[in-house]
Amino acid sequence: MASAAKPVKTPTTADEAWSLVKRAQAGDSTTLPELRRLLQTPAYVDALGGDLARQAEASFINAAGGKDLAVREALTRKLEIMRAELAGKSPTPVERLLVERVVACWLQVQDADARYAQAQGTATMAQGDYQQRRMDRAHRRYMSALRTLALVRKLAVPVLQVNIADKQVNVGAGSLPSPVPSAGPARLEDRG
Repeated sequence: MASAAKPVKTPTTADEAWSLVKRAQAGDSTTLPELRRLLQTPAYVDALGGDLARQAEASFINAAGGKDLAVREALTRKLEIMRAELAGKSPTPVERLLVERVVACWLQVQDADARYAQAQGTATMAQGDYQQRRMDRAHRRYMSALRTLALVRKLAVPVLQVNIADKQVNVGAGSLPSPVPSAGPARLEDRG
């Protein structure tokens, strides 16, 4: 007689949640309905591995810092600061994604530069050439991410059009208003 699968119930404690996760990691398909219910909470999505970008970031930080906890914590904090500066007070969802990409690309550029510098004097010509190509590709991705973020922000700025008497003023973020004469009624100074 086959043994019955352990019934799955909604976890109410951290231990129950981890027990469910361990069973799911082992391939227990009876956990799927409850696991899917658990994953309706965004915090669980990230905690259970749904945020691959953060996992990649952690891998870069661990590789750069090694056992040095001070370097790893400093890099983690640097990325948090960059995110806050780039995102601003109320970023759109697209801006948040692009900020994440900019930060990830910045980390990759710095990693490529550091590895090239560390290999100086010991790398073969082929290895040095590879490292330089890696630096160039990382830099291009970084610049592309920055340009895309800037473009999205520029496109998202509403343009305000003001018509006062016969002058039209178009105002966008970062631009100075420029009066454009219209074909409307005579200007005030022309009226006697």
